Amino acid sequence: MSFAHITHVDEDEPRSEIIWAAAELFMNLGYGGTSIDAIAEKLGATKGRIYHYYRSKAEIYFDVQRVAMKRLMERVEPIARRKEDPRIRLREMARVHVEVMLHELPIQKVAVQGLDLSMLGHRHTKASREIVRMRDEYEQMFCEVMDEGIRQGIFEDIPARMLSKPFFGALNWVTIWYRPRRLQGPEELAAIADMLADFAMKGVLREGNRRDDRGKEAVFRPGVG
Repeated sequence: MSFAHITHVDEDEPRSEIIWAAAELFMNLGYGGTSIDAIAEKLGATKGRIYHYYRSKAEIYFDVQRVAMKRLMERVEPIARRKEDPRIRLREMARVHVEVMLHELPIQKVAVQGLDLSMLGHRHTKASREIVRMRDEYEQMFCEVMDEGIRQGIFEDIPARMLSKPFFGALNWVTIWYRPRRLQGPEELAAIADMLADFAMKGVLREGNRRDDRGKEAVFRPGVG
């Protein structure tokens, strides 16, 4: 499973600057409060530069969504494909998911919060469906690992699709409460990612799998069974 169908989004292209500038505005002002003029002003460019690459604000919005999902998939998919205990893989997938959220907050927050796609009109139905498909594929990757753990008696015995909803809720809520601090270093971000991954894992593990051999709360990190 991969996002091979993603089109015309390349981090090396000039579009990238537009996408990241727009994401910050979408995050702070909302979709309705963001204009092409505001994006151009943030870039210190003319509207003509924006319109050279995009015909509308909606097209930029969809590319922000595409880039956000692409970045997550690039980091998480290799972990999902490992031949390891599903506890280890799921915990590491969760940790990396949060890590990407924290380091790339503008685009990820826009992607998590989303938008009533009906507001964008029928002209963008195809793009809307593409974003929904991308989100479903990403969630399915987690569900497959969860399903493997359910079959092994490691995770709670409920459908993986139902298990994944509160799991993602615990992880994605970071985009609501987290506020970057000027002097915050990568070690602090890593600590937040670790804590949230451990918290989310407690919600999916069956009672007998939540503690290690010493009776302490188990924390599953790569290389630790």
